[in-house]
Amino acid sequence: MAERLIATVLPAQRVIDDGDMLLWRALPQRSRLSLGPFVFIDHYRHRSRRGIGDSPHPHAGIEVISYLLEGEVEHRDSEGFHDHLGAGDAQWIRAGRGMLHAEQPAGGRHGLQLWTSLPPEQKWIEPAYASFRRDRIPEFEQGEARVRVIAGRIGDHAGPMATTMPTLLAHVRLPSGGRTVLPVREDELGLVVLDGQLDLGDGNTLGAGALAVLTPGDPVALRATAQGPADVVLLGGPPVQGQVFFGGPFVMDTPERLAQARRDFASGKMGRLDGVPF
Repeated sequence: MAERLIATVLPAQRVIDDGDMLLWRALPQRSRLSLGPFVFIDHYRHRSRRGIGDSPHPHAGIEVISYLLEGEVEHRDSEGFHDHLGAGDAQWIRAGRGMLHAEQPAGGRHGLQLWTSLPPEQKWIEPAYASFRRDRIPEFEQGEARVRVIAGRIGDHAGPMATTMPTLLAHVRLPSGGRTVLPVREDELGLVVLDGQLDLGDGNTLGAGALAVLTPGDPVALRATAQGPADVVLLGGPPVQGQVFFGGPFVMDTPERLAQARRDFASGKMGRLDGVPF
């Protein structure tokens, strides 16, 4: 198959930039609601203990994937799961029919929060939780890159996170001027530059703050510019199933199911956490 190229670049929205927190949102966008099963892509950094999602809040109809690059966070939810994550750890939450959770950072933090839309027949599935410590996530060298596979597969390397929707999530670190070629067979594939810049050839570069959607094919070639190292996340999978309707923290396939999720939250059917819902 042909090497994957960049089909389009979608500038991310700078949702928060207040001196303490910087948050880029690459999905959803008006021009594109999904990439594979992913319907939400947040890349954030903050300096204080104030974080995204530190107060109890609900989710339903999605899987929530968190990948922590720096810092520590405490997780609590209405299903009784309690966990602590550190740098290099990952977390998976299947919200399904609905649950509440809260994430309290220990201090400054840098990471990703991603949502995948559950298929229509599993929108009301029971919630589930799992976390993956840094030493459980395979890391290998490919060309001049260090690659970590959190979910899905690159070549012979499979990530430990078993998602309901087949999903690829991989973290690629390139030295200054470094290059790698990775075999990736996902139907839909994109990348987000977290730090540094990629050299696209002909004097063109791709930096942080954008989602690059790639053409079909296999493999994908990445090269950092000579100006410094680059951190890149690859993500994708088969196309999202069903329609996508957003209602804040809920993602459903019909307006009726979205309304039901709101009623379930308000009535306490998704559980309670620190008195929420009141």
